[in-house]
Amino acid sequence: MTSFYGNLSSASSKNLIPQAADVESGRISRTLTRLVKTILRESSNTANKANCKGTPISEIGKNAELSSRQQQIFEYCMRILGSRMTPSVVSDELHVSDLIKKKLAREHKSSANALRFANLFSKLQSQTTITRKWSILYFLLSLSDQSNINEGKITNTSPIEQAFSYRGLQNLSNFRNIETNKQSYEEEVNRFIPNVSSSSKVSNIKVSKEDELPSRTILIKQLAEFDHSNVEVSEEMLLRDIIFIFQGINGQFIKYNEESLSYIIDPKLDINRSTRDLLHRLTELGWLYKRVNEFVSLNVNDPSIGLVCQAFCSALQRELTEYYKFIAILEAQVTKQVKGQQVPSQLTLKRLLVWTQESLLKLRIMSVLVECCKKQRGGALVSTIYNYTNHGDPFIQQFINNTLEEVSRPFFEMLQRWIYEGELEDPFEEFFVACDPNVLEENLWQLKYEYRQNMQPTFISTLLAKKIFSIGKSLNFIRYSCHDNDWVVTNGKAKGADKMLKYGDIIALESSIDATYTATSQRLLNILFTKYKLEKHLTALKQYLLLGKGDFIQHLMVQLGPGLSKPSNTLYRHNLTGTLEAAIRASNAQYDDPDILRRLDVRLLEVSSGDLGWDVFSLDYHVDSPINTIFTPQEMQRYLKLFNFLWRLKRVEHDLSSAWRRNTTSARSLYQIKEIKKEINASRLVCSEMIHFVYQLQYYILFEVIECSWDELVTEIEIGTSNNQNYLSRLLKIIGHILQYKNVLDELHNFALKEISIDSYTHKTERIWGYSNLNKYSNQNVRENFKPIKERLEEVAGLFKGEVC
Repeated sequence: MTSFYGNLSSASSKNLIPQAADVESGRISRTLTRLVKTILRESSNTANKANCKGTPISEIGKNAELSSRQQQIFEYCMRILGSRMTPSVVSDELHVSDLIKKKLAREHKSSANALRFANLFSKLQSQTTITRKWSILYFLLSLSDQSNINEGKITNTSPIEQAFSYRGLQNLSNFRNIETNKQSYEEEVNRFIPNVSSSSKVSNIKVSKEDELPSRTILIKQLAEFDHSNVEVSEEMLLRDIIFIFQGINGQFIKYNEESLSYIIDPKLDINRSTRDLLHRLTELGWLYKRVNEFVSLNVNDPSIGLVCQAFCSALQRELTEYYKFIAILEAQVTKQVKGQQVPSQLTLKRLLVWTQESLLKLRIMSVLVECCKKQRGGALVSTIYNYTNHGDPFIQQFINNTLEEVSRPFFEMLQRWIYEGELEDPFEEFFVACDPNVLEENLWQLKYEYRQNMQPTFISTLLAKKIFSIGKSLNFIRYSCHDNDWVVTNGKAKGADKMLKYGDIIALESSIDATYTATSQRLLNILFTKYKLEKHLTALKQYLLLGKGDFIQHLMVQLGPGLSKPSNTLYRHNLTGTLEAAIRASNAQYDDPDILRRLDVRLLEVSSGDLGWDVFSLDYHVDSPINTIFTPQEMQRYLKLFNFLWRLKRVEHDLSSAWRRNTTSARSLYQIKEIKKEINASRLVCSEMIHFVYQLQYYILFEVIECSWDELVTEIEIGTSNNQNYLSRLLKIIGHILQYKNVLDELHNFALKEISIDSYTHKTERIWGYSNLNKYSNQNVRENFKPIKERLEEVAGLFKGEVC
């Protein structure tokens, strides 16, 4: 209707109004004139009764004043009817009636007028011919509010001036006061339409040229002035604002402040403290939603965050979808209340606070998870969420478990493919097993796969994680190194189809992994011991490199002894290889597996100046794939060190035995020299001690260690390198002292034989020529030449005893 009136007034000013519009305009003008006259007459009669004791007013002046007043009121009403005010509030009759009731109860300090208005409103609602009931009520409320504003400015207390006060409408002064207070009028009229653009608030209806409405600039300025006044809002309007806040949208009276990162209620709202506190509590839900939704929107379409984080965003999105359904129900409830429709239970702010408690708790949990998982990915993110399952609240525990079940789904899919198929499908490096594609197949077991503890979920123990890591490595070793792909595929299909791994049953997960670990390990060992003869390779290393085959070692040492005593640069590998083959044919080694004997070879170590053949000679054993995964170059180097030590020990035994035989067979001849008889006896004692020590050491190594403690020796070499290295170096030093003592013994033996030959010649000369002084001179020469040999014997014997004891 207001739009129609606006068009009517605008067309009148241009003399282009059609005839139908003229008829309608005339009818409205006549009806409004009669309404104004009726109201002013009743107001005038009431004022005369109240002022009966005062000075009487002439009838002519009274009628003139009444006529002028009617004209002013008529023009003012036409200005209101002709305006283009389009309020932003919803056309709700019940809402406007509630505002009028509250206004009447507040201004008259009693409920009589409010009850009277309620009775009149019920009669108005029963009228079916009136279609714009809300417009009528809104119009009356606007006039009433304008009258309250101008009430304090009216100084004339004549009955005519109080015409509209009687009906609760506006008090009007003369035409000049209307023109003076035009701006205040527009300000108060627009009080109920704060969100409507200035172009649609007031039309250009012109009753007279003097009554033009304020321009757009003036209206904007009036709106700015209005913002500084308090605004009274209903609970329904606050509910609509809260529904917007729940969706992260700024409301009309509650807005999000980017500086304080919180929602702020408009301080101009005329609400009590309890309502304001209630609104603050309700805005927490919107703040939490805004925080969670921002994280989801930022990461849900970002593939670089990884599969687990994408699953986390999906879980959050699922919860937000349920939240949206709940908000839609609340919004429908509020909409019905605003339209005045009957609802089973009226929604209020307090009831809304109770209804949103479950959603509030869920959003609080999601907000905490979002904050702590921002920089996490993969297994670390799963561990972070899992840590919150240790909560006493069953609701929170169940919510975390449900979320974790969905978040961990990509992790368990990677886990299932790894333990059943040996495939590592981890494009974003989220699994606790990492793969290096640049590593060659020969180093598959040692270097290709890596265990990453920081990506290991908390609910998987370290022992279980190591089993998982070993299962996948074993499957890949069987497939690529042992070339048994058919078993891996068949086993993966059989077990993968029956068991789907998921979060929730850790005991079932552990039992499944243990069964898979046992089956995979048994298959791998079966292949190594049957197809690739691992047991025979271990026996060959024990017999040949650890000198377990005694007859072979004895033949080899006897045949190689003379050649190895020469300088190392005189040795040739083909000669040594021929000697090795001859030793094999001369011993029980000839009955071993030809494949094992084919791998046995001679190796010459790096030659240094002054080295003998004993220092550079070594046996070697060649291994290929997949056995070289077990006997790695590093492990074979350890076997080489053990062989060199045992070979030196065998050499010492051989040299000491030859020295003992030499001393024993020539003892009767050596005793002829009295000056060295004591030292020869002492050297025989020391040599016996050395032989005893070597025999005991060989017994301990060959029987106590190698035969009885094979597995313990391997473990000790792997985990106790420093202690074994010190022990080995000490033994090597003792062997060096023994060899040095043997050399001094050889020198003593040669010196004694030389002196015996000289002594026999001296006795013969004395008997023939009678030179008695020659024997005296010879004894003195023997003592001088023997002194350095004696000192070296004592020195080396002392070093040996010091190391042994």
